[in-house]
Amino acid sequence: MDDHNNSGHSRRDFIRRLATWAAASAGLLAGISLLRQFVPRLTQYQKRFKIGRNNNYPFNTFTYLADRQLFVYRDHEGIRAVSAVCTHLGCIIEKSEDGFQCPCHGSCYNKNGEVLSGAATKDLPWYSLHKDPDGQIVVDQGRLVDSSQKLYL
Repeated sequence: MDDHNNSGHSRRDFIRRLATWAAASAGLLAGISLLRQFVPRLTQYQKRFKIGRNNNYPFNTFTYLADRQLFVYRDHEGIRAVSAVCTHLGCIIEKSEDGFQCPCHGSCYNKNGEVLSGAATKDLPWYSLHKDPDGQIVVDQGRLVDSSQKLYL
């Protein structure tokens, strides 16, 4: 009879420990998921990639490239590329009448990507561009440039 009580007691202890471990694991995963919303999203793209030829982009227009999360702007002199990722928490910004805005947290940027208002404290990064020998435009996200710098056509 003592063996039965001892084995019953250890079975209860085992189940209690298992339940505690499962609850702690679930709590840890929920905590990580909750904290993840406060960490900026990181892109897993290559730092250099082709975006096609300059005639793919209309004049005086910001063209959004969703797969690369950037806007490409072309005027009669050249072409430039700016990140479409909000510098506050990594949301995808939208083009507005006067520049850009974050639909999530309200950050506003002018057409040069400079912060005007909202939670963001850093301007949007502009990327270096060059033309490959095949005539395609290459964006280099590893090299940041001033908003006035463009690839002259």
